[in-house]
Amino acid sequence: MSVLLEHRQESSEPKRQTSQTPGRQKSSRRITRGEKLIYSLAAPVILAFSFIIVSNYATLYSLNHEMQTTETAITEQESMNDALALQVTELSDPDRILTIAQSELGMTMNDGQVHVVHQLD
Repeated sequence: MSVLLEHRQESSEPKRQTSQTPGRQKSSRRITRGEKLIYSLAAPVILAFSFIIVSNYATLYSLNHEMQTTETAITEQESMNDALALQVTELSDPDRILTIAQSELGMTMNDGQVHVVHQLD
């Protein structure tokens, strides 16, 4: 009966297999020369691309800042030009010129010698 008991125990327990096959040794993972070459070439390329990207972003930032500064200066100059154009229009009023000529400069208007020149706009 003991043979039957041993046979049942063996069938109920899973068989354990050894992880190593005879004649083979476990080898540790080593980096080969080709992998070293690939890594040594890939690292500088990645660093170069990273540097190029960062420098391009820095250049874009500085150009954008310069463009905004220029646009602000242009807007200020346009508002100044509009104010000066309004001032020119006010100062070139013919009635104002006639009043200053008669009161401050003592000029009189001789209608016979007045010639009207038409300006093309």
